[in-house]
Amino acid sequence: MTQVTQSPTPDERQYDYPKAKIYSVLGDTEHRIILRVLADADEPLSLEELTRATLLDEEFDREISASVLRGLMLDIFLPVLETSDVIEADTGYNKIGPGAHLEAYLEIATAVDELYDRHFGGR
Repeated sequence: MTQVTQSPTPDERQYDYPKAKIYSVLGDTEHRIILRVLADADEPLSLEELTRATLLDEEFDREISASVLRGLMLDIFLPVLETSDVIEADTGYNKIGPGAHLEAYLEIATAVDELYDRHFGGR
């Protein structure tokens, strides 16, 4: 009797395939902006400072208020980056700084941007 194996579901593939986490983090514009902002900062930033800098970034093109973005940071963006070791933050996100993998993620994002510009002529 031949045993048939079933393909893993997308969730199982993400769990088994670490690159999927990288693609998911870098596929989000806000994540890439946060990477750049933290890399350019001389010290850890407060949630308010990070929110303000994200709103001012040229790649950020949404028209939302600082309070809405702050909520998105707390509920979505920062938890994802924290679980991926891209950022380190204290409880309440009063101090947000680079995590163990920030530099690697930023390097990958920069390389992809350069390749995109070379092959497709920019944004």
